[in-house]
Amino acid sequence: MSQIAVRCHPFAPVASEEVQKWLTAEVKRLRKDAPEAAIRLLRLSQPGPEGEIAVGWQIELGITPPASPLDDDSLGELLRDLRLLGLQPSVLQAESSGVRAPDSPISTVERSLGLDSCSLVAD
Repeated sequence: MSQIAVRCHPFAPVASEEVQKWLTAEVKRLRKDAPEAAIRLLRLSQPGPEGEIAVGWQIELGITPPASPLDDDSLGELLRDLRLLGLQPSVLQAESSGVRAPDSPISTVERSLGLDSCSLVAD
């Protein structure tokens, strides 16, 4: 099983409610494309002096190949859309069977879009 997380932090002023609505619809679409995958949307926040401060979102995908709802094109499209919404996406991937290959679809998309990424290995 492979796990992918896409963290999204605003780099421009964004309407949180509109972004939340768009992300919710996108997660529903991903769930429809791969009903056997575990997909969830998290709202990220941190404590502040006057309460919680919203700092972004995270989309998490638990994928068992070949059931991936994100191929090269759809991942690239998702990341481009996030950037157009005023978010800075970072892709994190953990694989239970070893390190992700440098020429994997996720690495290829990240390089083409100039994204930050991190690959983790679970034992």
